[in-house]
Amino acid sequence: MKGEVPPDLPPDLWEQQTGDVPAVKPDDLKSVWRLFGGQSRSTGENVYKSVCSPGADVRSVWYRASMLTLLARWMRDGQPDDAVFEVLATFPMEKMRTGIVREGLPFDVEEFVKRIG
Repeated sequence: MKGEVPPDLPPDLWEQQTGDVPAVKPDDLKSVWRLFGGQSRSTGENVYKSVCSPGADVRSVWYRASMLTLLARWMRDGQPDDAVFEVLATFPMEKMRTGIVREGLPFDVEEFVKRIG
């Protein structure tokens, strides 16, 4: 469910509160996934920059990598299939913002499943 951020809440992860999460490189997703062993963790941007390609949008890489923890169905021995990284890197995904209550994930799960195959 989409909505507006109440004016009394501080800004969150996103500098630009509206729109979709920018696409990233699949290899950057893999690097962040490997860095934390499949655990979604919040840490300083410099840690992410150290494992991503130069100029990578590390906030978007972190956000997309954190969605991997919800996709256990496509894991083999605790690692996502390559198709998951390829699709997740560019799949349309809404930004989740402070103060907004959602019903479900911030992307079309059925379409995501179709694209993974």
